[in-house]
Amino acid sequence: MNWDELYAERARLMKTSEIREFFKLTEQPEIMSFAGGFPSAEFFPMEKVSEVMDELITQEGRSALQYGPTEGNVELRKYLAAKMTREGVPAGVDNILITNGSQQGMDLLSKVFVNPGDVVIVEEPGYVGGLGAVHNYQAERLPVPLDAEGLQTDLLAARLRKLKMEGRTPKFAYIVPNFQNPTGICMSFERRKKILELAREYNFLLIEDNPYGEIRFEGEPVQSIKSMDTEGRVIYLGSFSKTFIPGIRVGWLVADESLIQKIACAKQATDLCSNSLGQRMACRFADSGYIDHHVSTLSERYKAKRDLMLSCMDKYFPAGVTWTVPEGGFFIWVTLPEGMNARALLLKSIERKVAYVDGAGFFVNGNGKNTARFAFSEACPDKISRGITILGKLMHEEMNIYSYPEQVEGLAL
Repeated sequence: MNWDELYAERARLMKTSEIREFFKLTEQPEIMSFAGGFPSAEFFPMEKVSEVMDELITQEGRSALQYGPTEGNVELRKYLAAKMTREGVPAGVDNILITNGSQQGMDLLSKVFVNPGDVVIVEEPGYVGGLGAVHNYQAERLPVPLDAEGLQTDLLAARLRKLKMEGRTPKFAYIVPNFQNPTGICMSFERRKKILELAREYNFLLIEDNPYGEIRFEGEPVQSIKSMDTEGRVIYLGSFSKTFIPGIRVGWLVADESLIQKIACAKQATDLCSNSLGQRMACRFADSGYIDHHVSTLSERYKAKRDLMLSCMDKYFPAGVTWTVPEGGFFIWVTLPEGMNARALLLKSIERKVAYVDGAGFFVNGNGKNTARFAFSEACPDKISRGITILGKLMHEEMNIYSYPEQVEGLAL
């Protein structure tokens, strides 16, 4: 069969994520991997999950194993509506749709809103899953660079003026304002306020994806963009994947009731309904207050990993290499000197059993070749220390700096 002759036009655009492909190289247990932005499996509450699952099967087994409503379990939606209301986003049950992780929410929104050729504003660098979702529906992705305060709204305003002169309007902007994937940057309040003002002025939607916001190590939480929204212009995506366990695949979408109804129609043609058992488990954990308690312990434990990785980078990475200092989340964004190629360095580092993700895949137009994402969330402390030490030596070698010590704290290199 010549499948290329049969594919739909949009399918010809679909490509496997290079980042996901690199994960295959890191599955070997001897690899010290900073590649996957995964929660730490050692933090999963295994005993509590076993206890709750036993209760759930005993008390709700038949209904928990059956199909559920497309919109999601009503008790879980009630909990999430109350949670969003406490966080400054007044919501009722009919404003909530349960999704298979927030990634499905992004795909459904692209399916509902994007026509081929529509302009969608994305962060640069941006989350690969979001970039891929809009690309698969044939959007024209318009990247806007980030700085230490998040998306640069002055550059966005200039791009919007140019589009207006061309008679074009973006369909929506996709942003991850809290501890962004891949940079770890948290968007400032002023930038959030400004991007909402621009959305109103130029009449486009905002998709606010917030999987990491509750994993804050220091500083004060920044008001969500959705909480400033008075028009229903902002669509909010949330997830239990980073704050509880990812395997249950439970996320949620918050939007105007009429939009929820339309997205539910799109979801019915995709999977009919989300994981019923996972939803009921999440509901039990959430209602008991356990998830809130669990998140507070996660923040402390991930902070320790972040601190260790930053300390090792500061100690072993050569001058000329810079990185972000995230106040939460899972990621540190590393920038190598101009002309240094992060992909080439990665291939050499894998030979030394250390892996990360080079940054080019987070850009739309082939930029970022000297950047990399380091996830501190999954690796154990010993692998963080050893891996960053080895990478530091490799960077020194690549930069022709020979002052790196042959012995570091008893670790023979």
